[in-house]
Amino acid sequence: MTQEERDRIKDQINYEISILEKSINTLSELLNGEVQSDANDWFTSKESNPSKEINELALEKAKQRIIILKNVLLRVDTPAYGICVKCNKPIPFERLKAIPSTIRCLSCG
Repeated sequence: MTQEERDRIKDQINYEISILEKSINTLSELLNGEVQSDANDWFTSKESNPSKEINELALEKAKQRIIILKNVLLRVDTPAYGICVKCNKPIPFERLKAIPSTIRCLSCG
């Protein structure tokens, strides 16, 4: 893999991280802005407020994705990045571009 390809992957990852950080801020604001007026009000309970639960899940997923992407950024410039952990063959650039966190080629899937 060329340095230019590595740089393109890093740019893509950094862009995705910035989008995720914006999403995290928005979701956090939504969740912090939700006020529970009465503990007995079934409209405000977590069990009956699916939008809150969905936002919480989306927030957690975004946080996990950022951790994964930051870990990939730490590996991109290492010799092992882009090499399949199973067969030790290079992972095609297009696959890495699509899934930067992949550690296997398509054959080893």
